[in-house]
Amino acid sequence: MFLTEQDAREAGARWRTRWIAVVTVLAVVCAAFVGLTYFQGPKAGETQVDTTAVVERPGQQLRVFANQALAHVDASQVVVTPAAAFTVQTSGDVVAVTFTVRLAYDTDYHVRIGGVSSVYQRQTSTLEARFSTPPATLYRLVRGTGGADDHIERAGLRGSDRTTVWSAPRIQAYEVFDSAVAVVTDDGTQSSLSLVSLDGAAVETLPVPDQPGLITRFAADRATTTLAFSFRPTGSDVETLYTLPLQGQRAVAPVLGLSGQPVEPAGWAFVPGEDVVVVQAVDDSVSVIDLSGVDPVRPVGTYSLLQGVSLDGTTLIAASAIASMVVDLATGDERPRAPAPVDGVLPFAGPLVALDSDHVVQQVSVPSDDGLTYRTLVVADDGTTSRTLWQPPSATGVIEGFDVSPNGQYLAVQSVGDATTPTDYSYTIDPVADGVTTTIVDIASGAVVASYEGFDTTW
Repeated sequence: MFLTEQDAREAGARWRTRWIAVVTVLAVVCAAFVGLTYFQGPKAGETQVDTTAVVERPGQQLRVFANQALAHVDASQVVVTPAAAFTVQTSGDVVAVTFTVRLAYDTDYHVRIGGVSSVYQRQTSTLEARFSTPPATLYRLVRGTGGADDHIERAGLRGSDRTTVWSAPRIQAYEVFDSAVAVVTDDGTQSSLSLVSLDGAAVETLPVPDQPGLITRFAADRATTTLAFSFRPTGSDVETLYTLPLQGQRAVAPVLGLSGQPVEPAGWAFVPGEDVVVVQAVDDSVSVIDLSGVDPVRPVGTYSLLQGVSLDGTTLIAASAIASMVVDLATGDERPRAPAPVDGVLPFAGPLVALDSDHVVQQVSVPSDDGLTYRTLVVADDGTTSRTLWQPPSATGVIEGFDVSPNGQYLAVQSVGDATTPTDYSYTIDPVADGVTTTIVDIASGAVVASYEGFDTTW
């Protein structure tokens, strides 16, 4: 069968009609999508956040990716629930929310970014992201009884998955890193320093000064994996501050002060999250020392007691001959602070942990009305009022010490039931009473959430 010329013309006309119809439909669909995009504004796609890092270190980011390049987003457009301090940046199709504080453990977070528009048009929309932080994992030191070794335990906040990380005679102190624990032991005359994997399978001996002596104080900064310790040679009363970076060659070296000579410290503390220590020398001069050597030693002032560096790394609390002072580490500006009244009574101040420049957790003693007896407790003090967090359940109970989680969420109080409980003072670092227990308190609510045998709680 052959097509006539008329048939060919009709077939061509039908094809052109169908082609035009298809193109028209596609154009309408594309226009619809463009219209939807225009009228609906940007949409959120992938989100990225390290939920473990956000509770361990400040400065972590939540990155929200949109489906188009975005106009500038201001901090006033962002709401974080529960509330947490943050900054915000916009780059291309990404909004980056940087948390300037450590976030809380075991918490569901909702970030809402309102009034978001693209760089091409003003139609706005709301971007949202949700994430959950992991529950706290705690480490503690438990003294052996009846000649048994001391041991470091790891467990969940309420005691779940309890595991012995490492055991040894006379464990003096320890510091936890992402994959290992640095442990100080001694035999009463000579200290040893070990790096133990978290599963206890690998143990590395770390260097100490090449002379007999004892490590008398030990601390680390987890973010920079830097150790520091005070070392007292055998037969000497003079201590020297040393540093040992776990990155690179792992060489132990004395910390040098303003004079260029090794520091003989009366007290010292790390600035959290930095390779920096604040050191009080034996002449009471206080300096900020960059352990990497990049920045010069910076004098801060003269103080009779170094009380600590705030968890946010901004503030030094130190005592002068007149009063306790709050010192801005960036500017050197200082102002006095006094403990706030407890139930209307001005307490006697004890050890403290500063959360920031305005808030501290502090052990205080409150006198009775007749001034003949005292009750000792741990309070949350905002500079105006003090709120009781914990006190011994009995009149004979004794607070041995306390720690605060790095994010300021939990208080860990060490206590014994009686002041006459024996203490093994042969330990070089932090001798505590036999049978010491630790109570974990939620600082925001004051609720007791856990209690266990052991002390020196680390998160």
